[in-house]
Amino acid sequence: MPVILLAIFIDLVGFGMIVPLLPFLTLEYGGDTFTGTALISVYALAAFALGPIWGRISDRVGRKPTLAITFLGAALAYLMLAFSTSLWMVFVARAISGAMTGNIGIVMAVMADLTDEDNRGKAMGRIGGAFGLGFAFGPGLGGYLSSLGSESIVFLPGMAACGLSLLAMVLTAIYVPETNPASLEKLNDSHTDDALVADKEAAAPSSHWRDIILTPERLPLFVMFVVTAVAQSISFSISPFWMEAVLSWSELEVGFVLMGVGVLVFIFQVWLVGPLFRTVGEIRSLQFCAIFHITGCLVILFGPPSTLTVAIGFPLVLGALSVSYPALNSLLSRRTDRRIQGATLGLSNGVSSLGRIAGPLAAGVLFSTSTPGMPYVAVIAIGVVIFGWAWFEHMRRPFRKAPTPPK
Repeated sequence: MPVILLAIFIDLVGFGMIVPLLPFLTLEYGGDTFTGTALISVYALAAFALGPIWGRISDRVGRKPTLAITFLGAALAYLMLAFSTSLWMVFVARAISGAMTGNIGIVMAVMADLTDEDNRGKAMGRIGGAFGLGFAFGPGLGGYLSSLGSESIVFLPGMAACGLSLLAMVLTAIYVPETNPASLEKLNDSHTDDALVADKEAAAPSSHWRDIILTPERLPLFVMFVVTAVAQSISFSISPFWMEAVLSWSELEVGFVLMGVGVLVFIFQVWLVGPLFRTVGEIRSLQFCAIFHITGCLVILFGPPSTLTVAIGFPLVLGALSVSYPALNSLLSRRTDRRIQGATLGLSNGVSSLGRIAGPLAAGVLFSTSTPGMPYVAVIAIGVVIFGWAWFEHMRRPFRKAPTPPK
């Protein structure tokens, strides 16, 4: 577990270095706010197309080789970004990077393989902590590297991100063990009766995407993945533009703000999410965090344009929204047979990308045609939806645990 968390942390440092630079890179190549948010949407579109496929591949050929390949692909995407000279090259690089984001679903599946149901939420929180810590180091480092040298602002950050992804690939290839139950069972069954192996394979649940999604237990969760991803992507994509437009901040200042938010997310995910889920459950946790992120949006909307408003509002919004992903994945994993964890969690990552496609585009339209604060009004509306759904689910019935497959 520590090695896989280290690998994802290193990969997220590279990802975090690039994000605060995108608005300024877009302007450097003659784009506008809508073009900048479209860069985030094209990333999500590629993730939606290939994320579920990576999960199914990891169920069939193993988590370890699939994860290593995605890290290699991310390294190539960052290399192309570093040497980009036009907007179309940036878009292609971001699409390739998004196509490799299936590694998130694979890491979720690895954690599901390594934990029991009682500790699943804590494990998903640790992944969120690795995300937060990666964002804590990444944006600040990216902002600093962008100020060095005479090349494009993305050259040094892109090269550094490429190197970090290669390091994550090497760590995975050398130190991460195979955890896919299907792969391990095939290895253990290599000297057993063929009829027994055939019986086990026949009893395995369907990994077809329609069969995974269209069940009463899982369908509402997949819908909420999309809804919460819209709120997350609006908040995250528009924040650099808001700070540049309202406060006239540079990429260095934006990077340090996201760095501070990442530190808080890391602390919350590692030390508070597990106890929170065990104490009140994932559903109630979603309710509480909806209240907090709505409060943060109100601070941004009605607070004075100052550093204090940023210091209070953005951690509340981005920090509270970060809880939704581990909460929903924990619930989904507990409702899924262990033999199709990769396909299911990869599908949740892909479905979430639908929200990450729509969210940045909506944020760009609202920001460009109305006021800089209008995207946060949309986030408040989504927060009300999240709270209402969680309240309904809590009142209707508690979630039941998925049956454990026979050993």
